[in-house]
Amino acid sequence: MSVNNNSILGQTDLAVNEGADGGSQSGALESSLPTPETGIDQPLPRPARRPRRAKADRGLPPDGDLILLARAYLERQRKLWPEIAKAGFLSEPTDHLLREMVEDFKNRHRTGRVNAQSIRTLARLCEKFAGSYNRFSCDNSSPLSIIDQMVNSLEKAKAENRFIPWSYLFADYSITGLNPARQGYSVYKAVLRDNDQPIETTYIDDFTRASRDELEWWKLASLSKRLNKRMIGASDGFDINSPDWDVKITIYGLVSRLFIKGLREKVRRGMKGAAGRGTCLGKLPLGFTRQVCRDANGEIVRRPDGRPRHKPCIDPVTKPFRVEMFELFVHKGWSPYKIARRFNQLKVDGSSGWTSSSITSLLEGADALGTFTWNRYRNEFNYEEEKYEKVENPKSEWVIYSDPNLALVTEELWQAAQRKLLQTREAHPLTGKKWSRNQKSASTLFSGTLYCGYCGAELRLNRSAGKYKVMSCLSGSTGVHDCPLTTSKSTQIIEDCLLGYLNSFIFTEERISELVEKANVYLEQEACKPRVDTGPLYAKVAERKARIKKLVTKVEQEPDEELCEGYHARIKEIQKEVNAFKAMISEAEAHNESPPAPLDAKRATVYLTDLRGVLNEEVPLAAEAIRTLSGPIKIHQEKVSGTPGARWIATFTPDLISLLRKLASKNAYPDGPTLAAVPSNARSVSIAIEKVPKYARLAPLFKQLSDNGASVQSIANLHGMSWEYADQIIKFAETGERPKWGSGKGGGKGKANRLIYKDIAPEVVRMRNVEEKPFEEIADILNVGIATVFRAYDFGCPDAVREAVEAGKMPRRGKSTRLGKQKHDQIRALLQDGKKDAEIATTVGCGKSTVGRVRRAMEAEAEGEQAA
Repeated sequence: MSVNNNSILGQTDLAVNEGADGGSQSGALESSLPTPETGIDQPLPRPARRPRRAKADRGLPPDGDLILLARAYLERQRKLWPEIAKAGFLSEPTDHLLREMVEDFKNRHRTGRVNAQSIRTLARLCEKFAGSYNRFSCDNSSPLSIIDQMVNSLEKAKAENRFIPWSYLFADYSITGLNPARQGYSVYKAVLRDNDQPIETTYIDDFTRASRDELEWWKLASLSKRLNKRMIGASDGFDINSPDWDVKITIYGLVSRLFIKGLREKVRRGMKGAAGRGTCLGKLPLGFTRQVCRDANGEIVRRPDGRPRHKPCIDPVTKPFRVEMFELFVHKGWSPYKIARRFNQLKVDGSSGWTSSSITSLLEGADALGTFTWNRYRNEFNYEEEKYEKVENPKSEWVIYSDPNLALVTEELWQAAQRKLLQTREAHPLTGKKWSRNQKSASTLFSGTLYCGYCGAELRLNRSAGKYKVMSCLSGSTGVHDCPLTTSKSTQIIEDCLLGYLNSFIFTEERISELVEKANVYLEQEACKPRVDTGPLYAKVAERKARIKKLVTKVEQEPDEELCEGYHARIKEIQKEVNAFKAMISEAEAHNESPPAPLDAKRATVYLTDLRGVLNEEVPLAAEAIRTLSGPIKIHQEKVSGTPGARWIATFTPDLISLLRKLASKNAYPDGPTLAAVPSNARSVSIAIEKVPKYARLAPLFKQLSDNGASVQSIANLHGMSWEYADQIIKFAETGERPKWGSGKGGGKGKANRLIYKDIAPEVVRMRNVEEKPFEEIADILNVGIATVFRAYDFGCPDAVREAVEAGKMPRRGKSTRLGKQKHDQIRALLQDGKKDAEIATTVGCGKSTVGRVRRAMEAEAEGEQAA
């Protein structure tokens, strides 16, 4: 059995549903009529994109349909079971009760949980209980079909003296019977298997409501037989307990197969004709919308049901985004990942579900040139795997329709995009194989880059809890195929070792200076660009919002429903214009943002010593750049004597020219230099991946800060460690002599003493910055050493310490007076009252020289205010 895949003019799969008429499936009821101003048919708005529903919500209708179902259930059951109604179990259908029934239906549809105890309370009124399942397939069918099926099941159950509680009523709305994984159907089978649930019989309207697949029929019948529970067809009289039940299933299967086959042929015939005529099939791709078809006399071409036929046309709202996609990819060198992020920010086509694969698919689509292909693929069911697989049809079965007037981009731009996509596939480490999830959107810096050197499998995370992420070969860790890569490594160790080598390989002092110079030139050019005036755009948005408000007022006052529909259509058109202007405003405001300040080579060197932290700010993009630079990295392991684990050896061929080709290619920068003729200097290297001590990782950074003039104490305080620890790390960086730590044995209070500065930091900062006390006095008050006070203040005010360390200066740790802020303020107040210095010194208890210094400071402040 195969299901055709319609990928043209709508790029949607053909889903065969019962009740299809075999014609083209545009589903549009409205038509676009000529406007008085132009006399030309206007493009219809693109249909709203439906948000992806959760799996548990598939098959659930709107609440309004469920309210109708609940009301019909109560009304029918109250007539069939008056004794239960009198007992208070079937109440009048009030609004509150109906809402409760709707919530109960939705909850069990999602979870399959039913309270069996509440049902058993009805045992004195009815001895046997039954369940019911109902379904219809197509969105074009009426939801009332479910009510009709339910009524038939309720009446059949009453005839057999079996009561169907509301909790045992399950249904799937608009879900094809060819899908055995329907949510409502699956949860009903789970309830049926539950021994605590008193279901004795299952009622369905006819056997095709349960499934359209004969294999699923046999599974369902086998389940009912094994559980010793009846299954009855209310309309067709099917009974699982009848002697010829297996013969009936065989006959039903044959009839259903013939029906589905004939229906599919009718649908394919109608869709093939529609594709050849160039009319719409399904949802059109981005940049296109629908327009009514007219004959040679200008009359609207209509279907047999009276609805107008539609043809594709260019959508003026979404066409700019489709064109921008090609320009960003070809001319600016943006990746599909980056384009998808931008489209999600702008809510293009009203959606925030854009992904790299969806962008790539649109870039590959020939519909951008006005060429559409139908019946290129089909979905074929694999009975062994029990899933559908995408299969390409022979070219002789394709239907191709081309209209140059529907081209969105030039052929040159489209061909350039295809060349870039081909280069991307050829540069893939697996030589064009399908990208893994980690290569599409990496979760760590080396996801999708590391491969087992023995079995060739991609190394993946086998533990991803928080910061304790560990990578390994899943085949080696489980012993599959005798893969010898049995050990695992922390992602922190992997990144420290490999980035340490790449850092020294790429960011030499000369290269950093060159990059900083080019970056500053670029920032200067960005700063000189004229700003976009967003005032007119905001005015257009306000004007259209006022028009919408006016139209809404008219709708509220207009009794004619046809005129209201016209107002509603116009409101939707104006709202699309508002959304387009808002997107332009967002883009303009992003353009108007001021560029950052020029870079400094010395500070850039400090930042790049923490290369890992910089790259982790944008992991997927950084991982893609690392993969381009390093190529695939093969991992082997070697035993280390005296340790239980093993050392990893990473072998790869770093190629900086390949990375530069990608960044400075003609496609990315049309006026830039070409690197096609530059020879590659790549050579294979091997790097040991093992844990690097903390002092070895910090040594380059500490040496850089020390060379810039920062004191050892400032560096130690900035990193929360003792002066001795920081000093030994700097000595290791200069001489290579490893630190000699103590044994670590002591009385058990060392850790508490080392962390006391964190506890007193808020109090130290308050007394220093607010009360302006000297550090010596603070140390006496808190009964700690002066060094501990310094360390506590630096811990509480890290920004000042960081700026001083980067600038190579001593940090400014607030200000203080020996007398304290209270006496200092008292001196200033007495001076303002005109008291003499000797009198003030006696009153406050300080020397005359101190009073003189305060007087001179106040006079200097007064002169400064007069000058200002």
